[in-house]
Amino acid sequence: MIERFEQLLAKIKDHPALNNSFYREWMSRSLGIEELAVVARNYGAWVRSFPDALAILVAGSEDIHAKTEYVKTLYSEMGYGNPEKSHSVLLDGFFEELAGRLGRETELDRSRLEKEIELLSSTKALIDGEQELYGDPRRSMGAQLALEWQAYTMLRKLYEGARNYIGLWTDADGFHEACEYFYAHIGAAEKDHKQESLSAAGRYAVSDESVNDMIEGYDRHLNLIAGFWEGIGQAIGGLHAKSSGAV
Repeated sequence: MIERFEQLLAKIKDHPALNNSFYREWMSRSLGIEELAVVARNYGAWVRSFPDALAILVAGSEDIHAKTEYVKTLYSEMGYGNPEKSHSVLLDGFFEELAGRLGRETELDRSRLEKEIELLSSTKALIDGEQELYGDPRRSMGAQLALEWQAYTMLRKLYEGARNYIGLWTDADGFHEACEYFYAHIGAAEKDHKQESLSAAGRYAVSDESVNDMIEGYDRHLNLIAGFWEGIGQAIGGLHAKSSGAV
């Protein structure tokens, strides 16, 4: 049964979740502060909401081995018990320091963004969709598999785009310190999470029906992620065209 998952995973890098207009913009140039605000607001909201969805998955997992694998992932997301190292806090820290380096101090602070910038509809669809998917015992397994197997490439591309701003730091070490969010994933977390998600899914792959349900969850989640990034890509593309005077 697990071979069907492996066939899907072998093609994941070709999916629009990992090949879209957002990544092309993010990796090719430095964004303006308004564009950065769109990214920080929407991506930050997803990162902050994800542990809640994952907790639903943990609660709904009846197999003790699968539940243990998901607990490992949730513990990592929450900074291994240190609130200051939780992934959403590390991401906020990157954007806040970036804003300071741009001379725009508080313009990328979460509290300000939540008050002044409405979430994109595609972001709401992803967050709500995860809550729904992760409440379904079998589809949630496939959904988590999709998330974790695209995550390493996602974080690698996000880090490569972040490097467009390294020149704002007079001390290169300071830039790398600000990038702890990216390193936490690229170093070990996402590689571990990939194997944890595959191991957990394998515990539920006991019949064609169960595998079909997991594949449905896998496909739905990847499509939600693709829509999420495409929504941000369109938003920042529109802002860029406006600022450059393009029609």
